[in-house]
Formats: sequence, C-alpha cells, structure tokens
Amino acid sequence: MFQPASLKGESPVPIDERIRKKYIFLYFIIIILSFIPCSLFEYIYFLFLFSEQLIWLFFLLFPFNIVVLIYALQFSATLVSALFLIVINTIFRPKEGVFHRDPKDKNYLFWNLRNLVKKWPLYVMASNPFPWLKHRATLRFFGVKIGKHCMCDNCWISSEFVSIGKNCIIGVSSVIVSFGVEAETFLLKKIIIEDNVALGAKSVILPGTTIKHDAKLSAYSSTDYEDVLEENLVYNGTPASIKEEDKIN
Repeated sequence: MFQPASLKGESPVPIDERIRKKYIFLYFIIIILSFIPCSLFEYIYFLFLFSEQLIWLFFLLFPFNIVVLIYALQFSATLVSALFLIVINTIFRPKEGVFHRDPKDKNYLFWNLRNLVKKWPLYVMASNPFPWLKHRATLRFFGVKIGKHCMCDNCWISSEFVSIGKNCIIGVSSVIVSFGVEAETFLLKKIIIEDNVALGAKSVILPGTTIKHDAKLSAYSSTDYEDVLEENLVYNGTPASIKEEDKIN
C-alpha cells in the first residue's frame, strides 16, 4: 500500500481520473507559467554573452547557467503553484474528516484540485540533483511542518496535514500519508510526529496517527488509522504494537 517504486521521494499526490480530465488545463497552465522566468533568464544570458567577444565567457559560465535554470524552475513552479493553492483554499478551506469518494463531494473534489496544482513543483523538486530540498523547502512552503535536523530525504510524505518534530529519523522508502481511500470512502486526517521519533525503513504511517516523542517504529511496520504510539516505547508489526521486551519492562 502506497509503496514507493524508487527512492526519488516524490510526494504521494494522487488525482482521481474523473477530476484530472476535467481540470487538466490547470496543470498545463502551471507548467507554462513556471517556465517564464527560465525563458527570460536564458534570453538575457544569450543576449549579453553569445557574442564573438564574450563567447569564452558564455561557455565558461554555462555550467552555472544550468544550475541557475534548475533553481529558477523549482522556485517559479513552487511560487505559481502556491498562488493557485491560495485561490483554491480561499474558495474552499481544507479540513479533516471522512468523506465520499465522489467529485460531487466538495471535500474530495478540492483535495484532488490541491494535489493537481502541487504535483508539478513536487515532481520538479524530487527530480533535480538536490531532492532533499523538496522537504526542506517545497513541502514546508505548502504548509507541512518539518522540524530541524530531520533525516527524511528518501521517503514519501503527504503534502498537507502532516507535522513532524525536530531530530526525527524517517527510514528509506517510508510512507507518511494523511489520506486513505477504502471503496467509496475517503479519509483525510492529520498526522503528528513529535520530537526525536525514529521510523524504520519502509514503515507506513496512516492517517490520523500520533507518534509521541522518543517513540520508535521498527522497519516494515505500519500504524493503524488514528493510532497513537506512546513516548519512549518501541513498536513493530502491522498494525504496530509494543515489542514484548518493552511490555515486560
């Protein structure tokens, strides 16, 4: 369930095909607008440096030009997406709850729209040479709280309703999803991970989970919906339960 296909770390932002087809124009508008700053930068770069006198400087600065293009695309894609997100959230404010998996349900519809406008910048950020900036910058820009000194670069984290404290370690290919779909039911619940929590590789944190400070979850384990992992305890299994030696202690 929600298992990453690679370590690229792209955030889980699925979109209902019924909604995607109807609003796909938003996705293309965001892509087009995000390339405008890059195009302007390239135009200026070629205009001033691609000349007989400065051709040596043109090639000398070309690697720097590529790096600037990458960051310009990241920044502009995130900024354009955030502006669209502000408009969407103004029209209909995100909220937690259990809803119908039906485009007629506004909570489900607007959750898909939020995913649609965030998908391009999250993809760009996860695909560049510095993918850890997706968590340090883009997810935080979208409202996800990630504390200082967290190791969470090679995992999937939902782009909303997630709060992660400081000094947390999230194992490779772990999945933190604040949403769930079961038949015709759609669930959206906030995940709270407090300070100094450690999650083993390929662990799965389901919607509504609260993991209190200094708790640990073993590799290949998962929580249940709206689960609570108490502080200073080690959990393992599916669904996660306290390890026997911790029960004895």
